[in-house]
Amino acid sequence: MKEEDRIPRDRTDEQTVTSLLSHLQEMRQAVPVNYQLKTELKKQLLQRMKELELQKTDSVVVTMPRNRKKLLRVCAAVMIAAITVGVYSWWEKDVLAVDKQGLLTLPAHTTEEQVDIDPTGKEVAYLVSPSVIRTVSVDEKKHSLNISLPATDGEYRALSWANHNEQVAVVEQSGKQARIWIVDIPDQNNVSSSRLLKEEENVTYHSPAWSPGDETIAYTREKDGVEEIWVSSTVSFQEWKLAEGSQPEWSPDGRFLAYTKAGKVQVMEVRTGNISVLGDGKWPSWSQNAALTYTSPEGVLVEAQVDEEPFASKELELLNLFGEQVVRGSWSSEGNQLLVVHRDEQPKSLVISLASR
Repeated sequence: MKEEDRIPRDRTDEQTVTSLLSHLQEMRQAVPVNYQLKTELKKQLLQRMKELELQKTDSVVVTMPRNRKKLLRVCAAVMIAAITVGVYSWWEKDVLAVDKQGLLTLPAHTTEEQVDIDPTGKEVAYLVSPSVIRTVSVDEKKHSLNISLPATDGEYRALSWANHNEQVAVVEQSGKQARIWIVDIPDQNNVSSSRLLKEEENVTYHSPAWSPGDETIAYTREKDGVEEIWVSSTVSFQEWKLAEGSQPEWSPDGRFLAYTKAGKVQVMEVRTGNISVLGDGKWPSWSQNAALTYTSPEGVLVEAQVDEEPFASKELELLNLFGEQVVRGSWSSEGNQLLVVHRDEQPKSLVISLASR
């Protein structure tokens, strides 16, 4: 089909334009140029040409093949349906968005106990050498700090950031000697300092965890292959055994203590001593007073509500974290940011990412 057949033209409009051009030409030949009149004629000519172009555009839109319009409508409907299904699926699964993918990449020999997140979720601390802790600002608003640990012949194996104070608890192992240190994080007004909280022979310490008010530290004490959870006061020399197991973690209100025993995540109500088993997994971490997450044997994060009977649990999907098995998830004490520890096999390394709801 020819263009003139598909897009009808207004003959009267073309004649009008032709007439204006002819009139302008006659005036140039017959009389001296009237610049004001010339300007007015040009304006009329340009305006009419614009109107003709708009009419052409409208004609093209109107004469668009019906099957093309139908195809566009179908595509739009499919896109809306896909978005709706995706959003609904994410809502049902409860998705955590990975905000900082690969914030840190640490050597393969690094363990998940050697890194932790601060209460606000804005800084991460990790062991970078036998006797140095480094802090990294997530939003890059603070400079990285290198904090020297007490010079000993031991090996620093684990750390835990306090809930309210600028301090970390660090576990050291020197042969058969186990120690727990409390290290102050320096700022503009204070320098770093350390004090020894506890030491003991013929045992191994690991997985320290601060109580909600930072007045005690729970930790795993292992002797002759038996793992027990002990608590030491940060203000006195008191200490006591709390349960059999490892990887202790206090709920934000101090009502519950979560831990692992024989490959299962358990929760003890501290006041009554009642113990409940949640399921197979490790590294429990509280996001709310009665909600915690832990890592399943398949490397998937599971969330459980412990104030419901029976316990309600579901898998958490980490958006943008594909093909990676999670080793540990650790919530900031304010419950806003999740430190995600996962391993990368090519090359072998420990990768630290951050997620949030």
